[in-house]
Amino acid sequence: MTEHINSAFDTGLKEVNKQIAKLGALAETQLDDSLNALNDKNIGKFESIINRDKSLDQITADVSSSVFELLALWSPIAYDLRSLLVADRVGAILERVGDYSKNIARRSSVILSEENFDRLPVNIIGLGKHVQDLLHKSLDAYMEQNVDKAMKIWESDIDTDRLYLSIFKEIVNYMSDNPDDAKMLTHMIFISKNLERVGDYTTSIAKQTYFLTEGEYPDTKRPKAMTTY
Repeated sequence: MTEHINSAFDTGLKEVNKQIAKLGALAETQLDDSLNALNDKNIGKFESIINRDKSLDQITADVSSSVFELLALWSPIAYDLRSLLVADRVGAILERVGDYSKNIARRSSVILSEENFDRLPVNIIGLGKHVQDLLHKSLDAYMEQNVDKAMKIWESDIDTDRLYLSIFKEIVNYMSDNPDDAKMLTHMIFISKNLERVGDYTTSIAKQTYFLTEGEYPDTKRPKAMTTY
């Protein structure tokens, strides 16, 4: 167990970590609810998802406030300093995940409102479930300060890229055969891109976890899939 400056700092840091855990749980819920509402064609659920984004914004602001208060009070160094800086960065990352979930909800609402919508022609939900799993595992790695788990997330980015590129190609091909559905399909492209960006953010959490425990960033570049098609 890492020794901190004093017990008061330790108490403050524990409170910050509780806020991050609460924020992470809400970010996961937002993403899960957005995907489930799209998959279940539950257009009535999107409004609550969009409105709930304000809660993520507030918790993120609370995390930043707590972090800067501890910085001002104790002027921490080394691991204690990294703990606060990383907490603030992870909070900001989770707030962005919430923004993407809100955007998915908004675009899904438009898709489900289309008269000619029947079903998703591509496996967007599969990409979403993949990204959800990465988000959950990246938060676990952060909370446990587990470098090995974090690096597995870091190295998995190429799988997310491949899934996204495959879906992108499928939508473009489908659009060429179904030009009347271009508006709806364009929203599907953006939803897929939102999910790919959430995947990127899970690797950012992993990167911050590595920095927290090791005091430096990974010396290997994040693996990426080829973007030509």
